[in-house]
Amino acid sequence: MIIKKIVLHHIRSYLDAEITFPLGTILLGGDIGSGKSTILLALDFALFGITKDLSGSALLRTGCDRGSVELEFEIDGKNVVIRRVLERNGTRVNQSSGSLMMDGRTRELTPVELRQEIITLFAYPQELLTKKSLIYRYTVYTPQEEMKSILLGEKEARVDILRKVFGIDKYK
Repeated sequence: MIIKKIVLHHIRSYLDAEITFPLGTILLGGDIGSGKSTILLALDFALFGITKDLSGSALLRTGCDRGSVELEFEIDGKNVVIRRVLERNGTRVNQSSGSLMMDGRTRELTPVELRQEIITLFAYPQELLTKKSLIYRYTVYTPQEEMKSILLGEKEARVDILRKVFGIDKYK
């Protein structure tokens, strides 16, 4: 997957931002609170939507009733654009229908349908549609403290983390 661009509208500290990624390796750097983690969380949300670990209220900018993330990337020679939307409904923040544009065709899809399309596109196992999955967190980005435990932890603890991530811990 080659990430090309992400557009944030009312997502955490971002009012409206368009971030274009150059080809090659990317390093997000900046002071604490500058928005690095927001970019990674927005990528996670664009691909997989709201999850147990990533709530809509953690993403939608305080005081805003609606926000969105649009992600453009290339995979297997196909240009893909995903758009996901958050809406405040009283005290809750829910995800509403979004869209997937691929091969010049745009389709409006429910959050679950979008997740299904992404899992299929990435050739992830289908059971990830209903299970809590750590694959994205560990293959695309790993939170700092979790990376520290992988790099500096005891050998058996590191192996256990990798078993858990790839869903093979049941075969231990």
